[in-house]
Amino acid sequence: MLLRSKKIKMILGRAAGISGAYALNFRSKMTIVAFHRVNDHLPADGLTVGADKFKAFCQFFKRYFKVIPLSQQIAGCREGRNMGGTLSITFDDGYLDNYEVAAPILRKLGLPATFFVTTGFIDSDVKAPWDAALPHSPRWMSWEQVRGLVRQGFEIGSHTDTHINMASSDSEVARAELLMSKRRILEELGVTADLFAYPFGGREHISEAALQLVRQAGYTCCMSCHGGVNSFGADPFRLNRIGIAEWFDTPHQLGFEIVTNRTGLLPAGIS
Repeated sequence: MLLRSKKIKMILGRAAGISGAYALNFRSKMTIVAFHRVNDHLPADGLTVGADKFKAFCQFFKRYFKVIPLSQQIAGCREGRNMGGTLSITFDDGYLDNYEVAAPILRKLGLPATFFVTTGFIDSDVKAPWDAALPHSPRWMSWEQVRGLVRQGFEIGSHTDTHINMASSDSEVARAELLMSKRRILEELGVTADLFAYPFGGREHISEAALQLVRQAGYTCCMSCHGGVNSFGADPFRLNRIGIAEWFDTPHQLGFEIVTNRTGLLPAGIS
């Protein structure tokens, strides 16, 4: 039933694109999408898409949106400018395939992206709990590879130091994680991390107290990952992102969900 529903939405989405409905609808919404792994050697799941699927989505973004760096969307929100019709591409965690697979596709298509790294995972053999059931543990980027992303013009943001649940963690622990992540990015990359994405990213993982800690740590925004687009006047500290992976089989299914305002109804995966 779910597969049939996705196929119907894909067909309706394609029709919306042909009719011009995408152009009319997308111009009133600021969209942020999230990926995690782009990997052909792992089963497709809530965090993993294959290279061909990723490329298809990127081509869709390039055709129907103005794809810009996340920092430009944030600046527009802070300045009260209308960022409708724009889309930014983001990644969470810091998987090696972001550097080896996703970045070359993005470069070939001329698309910017932001990589939110869990700084304590970079250059480590840490096995994330949510990867325990995988046939083999995916690797993390090295700091040299993250520096390579910076040299290629991509943005780097913070995803805490050890991927804690910000809403349930002690405030001093959360504050230390935020500051440690910012410090390590500055020391390793020579750039200031102003952009922040919540680990896990569901509504239950985001609290008002955590949001204030992010502000105090000097970040300029907060990303969720529980779905939804952003309207004119969006608060940079309460921004929605749409996770791709298992919820969207095709770009036109995503287009249909955006047009019908259903992206915010989807459950969040680990982010």
